[in-house]
Amino acid sequence: MTRKWAMIFVLPGGLGLVWLVFLALASRTQAGAGSTAFLPLIFSPLNYDILLDGAAFTPHVLAVETGTAVTWKNGESTPQSITAGWGAFNSPELPPHGLFNWPANTPGIYTYTTAADSSIEGALVVSENGAADWFNGRTPAQAYADSCAGCHGADRAGGIGPALLPGALTENDAFYVDTIKNGRPGTIMPGWGNLGLRDEEIWLLFGYLRTEPEGADVLWTMADIQASHTILIDESTLPITPTHSGNLDNLMLVTEREAERIAVFDGDTHTLLGRINTSYRAHGYAFDPTNDRWAYNIGRDGWLFKMDLYTLQPVTKVRVGLDSRGLAISDDGHYLIAGNFAPYTAVILDAHTLQPLKVIDTEGYDPDGRWVQSRVAITSDVAPGLVGPYFIIALKEAGQVWRIDFSQPDFPITKLTNVGRILHDGFLSPDNGRFYLASQEDNSMAVIDVTNWTLVAQIATGDTPHPGSGAVWEANGQTYGATTHAGEGLVTIWNLADNQIAAQIPTSGPGLFIRAHEQNPYIWADTMFASSPNQIYVIDKETFTVTHVITDGLMTLHPELTNDGQFVYISDWQGEVVRVYNAQTFALVAELPDLITPTGIFNTSRRYEMLGH
Repeated sequence: MTRKWAMIFVLPGGLGLVWLVFLALASRTQAGAGSTAFLPLIFSPLNYDILLDGAAFTPHVLAVETGTAVTWKNGESTPQSITAGWGAFNSPELPPHGLFNWPANTPGIYTYTTAADSSIEGALVVSENGAADWFNGRTPAQAYADSCAGCHGADRAGGIGPALLPGALTENDAFYVDTIKNGRPGTIMPGWGNLGLRDEEIWLLFGYLRTEPEGADVLWTMADIQASHTILIDESTLPITPTHSGNLDNLMLVTEREAERIAVFDGDTHTLLGRINTSYRAHGYAFDPTNDRWAYNIGRDGWLFKMDLYTLQPVTKVRVGLDSRGLAISDDGHYLIAGNFAPYTAVILDAHTLQPLKVIDTEGYDPDGRWVQSRVAITSDVAPGLVGPYFIIALKEAGQVWRIDFSQPDFPITKLTNVGRILHDGFLSPDNGRFYLASQEDNSMAVIDVTNWTLVAQIATGDTPHPGSGAVWEANGQTYGATTHAGEGLVTIWNLADNQIAAQIPTSGPGLFIRAHEQNPYIWADTMFASSPNQIYVIDKETFTVTHVITDGLMTLHPELTNDGQFVYISDWQGEVVRVYNAQTFALVAELPDLITPTGIFNTSRRYEMLGH
């Protein structure tokens, strides 16, 4: 390959462009037909990929295809040169408006700085197909929304995690890349390198954090939802009886996080019955309380599926948003409600057809008096036979909780404000009279009287309570509730009668999920953010003492009991296996392999729970 150097002075009237074309053609002619002449140093304002200006490279991290000729432009008012780590390339000194061209012929991650100031950093990620090779075809912004926005905010302005805006990132690149890859000990920040992100993806995600956020609103309207509605299978053609031998009241649905599917096991025999294809990172589940045939799932990309548990396949889908989390079904099986992170909406749908009925904008004044748009932190339902025909949604940033009457055609809303800061998971008391909701920035569980719709207490629990879908049980003539904590190794137990803390049990590290079962004598809590994230704590319901700790696997989470409470299923996210234990003796009875990043596990007997569907 023949390389030519050219110096071009930009002249009035565009003559610089004429000389550029002339010299480039001349160089190509001299190099021979079919060859390329690179011009690494060009005094021209044209055709650059990366701009050095304002003591920063833009874009900060760029993904390119192998063989791409990458061009930097010096937008500074003083001469600059660019130096790559490990001697991959070194530019000559570039005058203002000077360009430097380098052929990215070998895959890899190339970090670079300016020679004069090594704090001005940038990086190239070179691979065969460029950006298309990473995040399963998604963008870094989509990867952030999916994996990071829950803690750091959809706008990167911070939540229970710090703000991730360029002005707040004062350390060097290596510090943040290491943090993303390996996590932060003593915090809920996980090591995403252990959770499947490759080094190239970590750099691209970090590069996104170094960019200023876009201010445009994210929209997904009623018309968009209606247009996305798709019938996959005509329900009239479905068989009237199950096509498998599994117990419909004891199916275990396992999210295969990165495979866009749900593995379905028979909880009686611990055998794989089949898989249901869904969408990106299946998240919220709901089971029809009136019909054992139907289940629902919403992916983090906003696609909502109606699933047939008789044939283990989706029959209808609709996209309710662009970034979604929560899903609940009414006790009468007529309505669904989905909660979105983007846009800031909740959507009510007909559960039978998945046709959208109402889009609710989720915004209001937060506890500090600021008007904010807010993600929906949780969706739940209240049994009409106990308290009322209500959906409950919590607005994460606005600190409000809304009660929606699904018995009325216009779905009227009653709003409770100033509940707390950064609301998250919650659950109902067994009689549905109280709603317990994590206020994570306040390190407390809010207690709401559902009938009178008033805030009656704040239970000071510990750092960043995270109760998941809830753990409630009866023991010693009392009813108790419990939460894990995403900010510290702790399980907090309180008495539902007086909201007083009954016990606080140290664990090896922060966790996310806790479960109990009326036919099992224990509480089960994970510690997936601990330094050793493979410990499941088994706690006696009556004495509040640790009975056993399961330490198998690599990163274990989301314990779920079978419908009779005799077995517990535990996902091993990194080990890509689900383990089944005798829930009385803790003996390992089965390993269910060949799963891709298993995470959430949901038993179909949840359709009968009174803690919210």
